[in-house]
Amino acid sequence: MHKFIDNIVAFSLKNKFFIFFCTAIAVIAGAVSFKHTPIDAFPDVTNTKVTIITQWPGRSAEEVEKFITIPVEIAMNPVQKKTDIRSTTLFGLSVINVMFEDRVDDFTARQQVYNLLNDADLPDGVTPEVQPLYGPTGEIFRYTLRSDKRSVRELKTIQDWVIERNLRSVSGVADIVSFGGEVKTFEVSVNPHQLINYGITSLELYDAIAKSNINVGGDVITKSSQAYVVRGIGLINDLDELRNIVVKNINGTPILVKNLADVHESCLPRLGQVGRMDENDVVQGIVVMRKGENPGEVIANLKDKIEDLNQNVLPKDVKIVAFYDREDLVNLAVKTVTHNLIEGILLVTFIVLIFMADWRTTVIVAVVIPLALLFAFICLRVMGMSANLLSMGAIDFGIIIDGAVVMVEGVFVALDKKAREVGMPAFNVMSKMGLIRHTAKDKAKAVFFSKLIIITALIPIFSFQKVEGKMFSPLAYTLGFALLGALIFTLTLVPVMSSMLLKKNVREKNNRFVHFINVKCSALFDLFYAHRKLTIGMATVIAGVGLWLFSFLGTEFLPQLNEGSIYIRATLPQSISLDESVTLANKMRKKLLTFPEVRQVLSQTGRPNDGTDATGFYNIEFHVDIYPEKEWESKLTKLELIDKMQDDLSIYPGIDFNFSQPITDNVEEAASGVKGSIAVKVFAKDLYESEKYAVQIEKILGTVQGIEDLGVIRNIGQPELRIELNERQLARYGVAKEDVQSIIEMAIGGKSASLLYEDERKFNIMVRYSEQFRQNEEEIGKILVPAMDGTMVPIKELADITTITGPLLIFRDNHARFCAVKFSVRGRDMGTAVAEAQKKVNASVHLPAGYSLKWTGDFENQQRATKRLAQVVPISIAIIFIILFILFSNARDAGLVLLNVPFAAVGGIVALLITQFNFSISAGIGFIALFGICIQNGVIMISDIKANLKLGSPLEKATKEGVRSRIRPVIMTAAMAAIGLMPAAMSHGIGSESQRPLAIVIIGGLIGATFFALFVFPLIVEMVYERMLYDKNGKLLQRRI
Repeated sequence: MHKFIDNIVAFSLKNKFFIFFCTAIAVIAGAVSFKHTPIDAFPDVTNTKVTIITQWPGRSAEEVEKFITIPVEIAMNPVQKKTDIRSTTLFGLSVINVMFEDRVDDFTARQQVYNLLNDADLPDGVTPEVQPLYGPTGEIFRYTLRSDKRSVRELKTIQDWVIERNLRSVSGVADIVSFGGEVKTFEVSVNPHQLINYGITSLELYDAIAKSNINVGGDVITKSSQAYVVRGIGLINDLDELRNIVVKNINGTPILVKNLADVHESCLPRLGQVGRMDENDVVQGIVVMRKGENPGEVIANLKDKIEDLNQNVLPKDVKIVAFYDREDLVNLAVKTVTHNLIEGILLVTFIVLIFMADWRTTVIVAVVIPLALLFAFICLRVMGMSANLLSMGAIDFGIIIDGAVVMVEGVFVALDKKAREVGMPAFNVMSKMGLIRHTAKDKAKAVFFSKLIIITALIPIFSFQKVEGKMFSPLAYTLGFALLGALIFTLTLVPVMSSMLLKKNVREKNNRFVHFINVKCSALFDLFYAHRKLTIGMATVIAGVGLWLFSFLGTEFLPQLNEGSIYIRATLPQSISLDESVTLANKMRKKLLTFPEVRQVLSQTGRPNDGTDATGFYNIEFHVDIYPEKEWESKLTKLELIDKMQDDLSIYPGIDFNFSQPITDNVEEAASGVKGSIAVKVFAKDLYESEKYAVQIEKILGTVQGIEDLGVIRNIGQPELRIELNERQLARYGVAKEDVQSIIEMAIGGKSASLLYEDERKFNIMVRYSEQFRQNEEEIGKILVPAMDGTMVPIKELADITTITGPLLIFRDNHARFCAVKFSVRGRDMGTAVAEAQKKVNASVHLPAGYSLKWTGDFENQQRATKRLAQVVPISIAIIFIILFILFSNARDAGLVLLNVPFAAVGGIVALLITQFNFSISAGIGFIALFGICIQNGVIMISDIKANLKLGSPLEKATKEGVRSRIRPVIMTAAMAAIGLMPAAMSHGIGSESQRPLAIVIIGGLIGATFFALFVFPLIVEMVYERMLYDKNGKLLQRRI
């Protein structure tokens, strides 16, 4: 190993041109990679999942569960490597999510689902669809349509038939979700009195329309040596043709559709409505990006397409108006990061200049920074990974270039020593290659091993699973690649540049600042040296107390990222109608617009027509776009603004509000399976009973401090009008059951008899009773059904018509129904809040047999990640020990170096306590990186003391000399690492939330570690060496070094 490192240095110094050539190639490749690496604000953290959406309009939740959800769930059972099957069933819609383990690629997952879907036994005319490939972070653009003279029905038609088709063709777009507007249809409104007059049943009318809208082909006839294709044209082209269809011929008189019904343009029953600013009814489009695409490129192409549509394709009065654009967030985030990076680079360079006081050494060190970064981008590109705020923000140049600093400083000091020995004029003409090579080799060993140790310390991060793994492995990769790049350039480029730049006049200038630090530190060390035992004792006590303080830190999963907008979800009483819900949404939207901090608001009531969001009329969502916090005159924080909004909205009674952010909201829902960040699920067959327990749990959770957005996600609450057929009455009147059922379906809900084509567009022709004949139980009871003998019987003679309250939503997880209580934690750390809640719930809620409780969401993730850390950190420390053992070839020194770890940890813990940050996964990663850095100091210190002993110095002198020679590099590398992260620790921009705990831990830890490495560690080393290296007579045993 040692020989290998020596050879690299020697090779570089021999082939300088080759090294520069390679560096140039690396720069070009790095720049190209940087341009093409996708940069996103947040990593996509959810697991692979496949969503199956099945619509069955007009059917109740229980019906859909029985005939669609359960058969599809059973069909999905054989899917390999799945973790959960979750489903939500509601009126007319079933949404099933099949969740997969880590590292299952999307293609395999989807392929399995497609193959097995055919096995599901579903009702006729029902086709399940697999949702296009996108994650919860895929929403990149929202727009609404604006027109002065067109109705929402016309706009919706343009959206569905023109805009959606065009936007789907943009590369990288997975789906366009249309929300709001009216879907155009043609309706045949039947008048039952007319049917009775003519003696025609509604089924006959339906059949007549279905059969008379058809084209046929009669093959080919030959006429005067030409072949003619025969076509029978019978398609209906407009409403007049539809009105004139013959239904029946009575005594030579044709009875037409218009004699029995009113034919007009209408729309399907609405499922949702969207409002924007002061417009109460608009058509919205949400553009979702495919997984793994580069958002920058996709949004750029999308905007070009929209520009083209607005200019050339759409009617002059229709415009696409953007509402939300993910690019703004990405740009802001990238700005925060680049700002921090540039400040970090400048600060680090400045520190090197102060300590080394020579422009040449500063240039050599500063060159390594951009090179290491570009190298990291090349590797990311090769691995096909994307960069995001988290992974870029955690790069600390101090850690990356300290190897280069150690190398340059060593060479500089050696040359300076030589120059003093032979005098400057002689020094300037002599060859220094051998000396540089010798020193560089010496330092290369320490640099190589310390970098290897820092990379090893990153191992725990690679072992994370699920959410935290996807969140932080890019960070570990980026940092690991940057360290690797820095190591390569330190072993090759740095010695070459040193040999070229440091040819003449190498002299350590008596730098006042460095001199002052040296004097003060030496004096302090002498003081500690005089009271060795006391110092070591005190240090041990401090370490013990510091580690004990860790138990006072709060824990959370991830710090919240600030997206610069607020997402509010209002949950109304379950049985509310769409009109009432929309009226409330409009009032709330106007209220939110009164805040000066708010730029624009979009409200969504209900659900989109394609079923991608499983919810009902009771659900209103507000996308509140706010100005940047710097521009607020009120000087509120975002949390204070949310509290103020909550107070303002609390005038509406009986409504649950949930405050989140657009992307976070989607991610949380994907993690917990309900609309909230943490959920308690009560599993039971009986929905009525499990809801009672859920309400009980909600009451208990309300007493826990810090729990917000609390609410039971209710399952029951859908009023139903039941028409239960009576078998005996059917037999008595001689009526077939299927006739009754098809008349109920058609007369009340409407049934599509056929399609009417307008060019490429096609619209349903719905047959349905006129509104006045189906508006209440009494009218429905009068609907007539034909008996076998041709007489007509009213429905009320054949069935009991009653109203009850049935299930509205049915949630299932792994084939079992559950009822959920959702909440989130604010103003307190998550770990203790949930622990307290669990204790209270377990004490007072006793579930009968067959019932069970499960806590899911963020909390589940945090538990898993913490458990993982507890397993992996000891392993990584063991690996570090083995590396140290290889380096020193004895366990004694390896063990001594590891003593640096607890002291660094204490510094980090104290820093978190002072700044009042919780221990989150990002802080944990700060600790991991910190251990790597603090070990480097120990390695170099021990190597120096041993080198002095080998030269024959007595132990005391060897120790003091070792400390004096290390003061400058130790303080310099620590100052670089700490100050390089200063901008990240201080920053408040979008995306800084996840960098700050990490930076604070490293800065605090380095202060502790530096102090220990300079003043306490050498004393411990000396004490151990005194016992182990000398025989009884105080003679040094060379072989033991």
